Amino acid sequence: MRKRSVVFELTDEEIRAFWFSAPSFRKPGHSSANVKFDCIPIPAGVIEQGNVRNENVLSDILTSYRAQHLGDSQIAYLAIPLQQGFIRSYSLPWIPKRDRKSAISLLIDEEISIVRSDLLFDFLVLSEEKHKSLQVLLGATRQSLLERYVFILDQAGFKVKGVDFAFSILGQALGFEPNEGVLYLQGAFDSVQMALFRGTVPENVRSLPPLQRTLSPSSTEKNEGRVDVQTEEWAKEIRRFLLYYRTQHQDLDLGRLVWSGDSGVEFLAQGLLASNHVSTVEKAKLRNVPGSWQEVFEGISSWGEVAVGYGIRISAHHPVLNLWRQPSRAQKVQRWYQRMALLLLALFMSGTISWFSLYQMALPLQEEVQLLSREGTKIVAQGKGQKDLEIAWNKVMRSPRVGEGLAQIQGLQVLAGTELKIEQVVYKQGSMSLSGSAKEASSVETLIRTLRTMGWEQPTLTRYKLTTVNNVEFSLSAKRGQVGTKPVKTIENSAENTLTNTGASLEEEG
Repeated sequence: MRKRSVVFELTDEEIRAFWFSAPSFRKPGHSSANVKFDCIPIPAGVIEQGNVRNENVLSDILTSYRAQHLGDSQIAYLAIPLQQGFIRSYSLPWIPKRDRKSAISLLIDEEISIVRSDLLFDFLVLSEEKHKSLQVLLGATRQSLLERYVFILDQAGFKVKGVDFAFSILGQALGFEPNEGVLYLQGAFDSVQMALFRGTVPENVRSLPPLQRTLSPSSTEKNEGRVDVQTEEWAKEIRRFLLYYRTQHQDLDLGRLVWSGDSGVEFLAQGLLASNHVSTVEKAKLRNVPGSWQEVFEGISSWGEVAVGYGIRISAHHPVLNLWRQPSRAQKVQRWYQRMALLLLALFMSGTISWFSLYQMALPLQEEVQLLSREGTKIVAQGKGQKDLEIAWNKVMRSPRVGEGLAQIQGLQVLAGTELKIEQVVYKQGSMSLSGSAKEASSVETLIRTLRTMGWEQPTLTRYKLTTVNNVEFSLSAKRGQVGTKPVKTIENSAENTLTNTGASLEEEG
């Protein structure tokens, strides 16, 4: 998937825009022929030495330009002048990756005078030898300055994703060799910029003054010698600079001059070669330009080297400085809230998982508690029923009529002897039914006579069965006689409602 992006290079005279398509991931054949380069002129005084003097005018220019590219992506990269920034390479002892940011932070405190609250920085590892050495490129600028650029582009509809210095990009795009001293000249008839590179790092950048500031009014009257005079003045300025710089940096090995611009800059470069200040002169040429970009790049003036070089490194996913990588204050607050939200979400999720695990563990216990609760309820109910039965039994036993009848029933087992066994006696509301077994039929007859003698009325045999071993199983019923007795109270009748015991239990309860 490809995204359309744009690189803006901001200068005092114009805005240079380079449109290109870059894949989301690094892969071979990354380039696309869909590229475009524009130069947008801006009025004098809108930007001066890297400072925006008129935000409204610059915003209107960019907004108007954005309206011409409504269908394109809003992602933008910004190349800014070096006047308001700091860039330098450092050779350091080897530092593990996890400690590099804190070590660079200490280096910044020593090397950069910008207040921490207004500082944006980034670093790039140029080379490293594990456990031995580390070479880094450190860049920094003022946050207040950069925020103005980003704010203006944001108003125009461009979202800034990366910011780097123009000459830092140029050193990498031109492919200067490590530790190589290179003098770079860029310009046209009325202005020239000079940069001294050590490898890919610009160590000193200067703007040479235009002709009207260096020549006297009498000398400017001769137009035919104007170019030669201006070139000579620039050559003198460059020679003075090189002389001073070499006295301060005796290790500088300056052998090559690279120029970019019109014939005036080429003439100036050849003059420095003739004066033996450099050993070779060549025209600037970007390295690693994709083949599909060549046709478009050939039609671009030398002023497009920074924007195109930045686009090459981005589309190829090469490491670059990004001064806008550090978040602004608003972004820091937003990121803090996002982290807190993620933390709360993580706590909620972990709490939910823990609760669910505990719930799964507690579910069998809960079921067991419910089961025990039901069992306990049953036991309590049984205990209450047993207590009620004991109370009813005591009341029955204290009743003269019922107590006397039960005593007689209990005596039947004694009278029966070994020939007859009473297995069950039921006494309910004055009626008695009993069942048992006997070895002979005569024992059953004797029992019926005994019941009549004891005052039981209508003793009747309700069931009679002769077993295989000649035993007799029987059941009989009888009523309590009413002669000479008094009516039983209601409470006694309710207590007598159901009383069932075996003969053995009657003997035990006496």
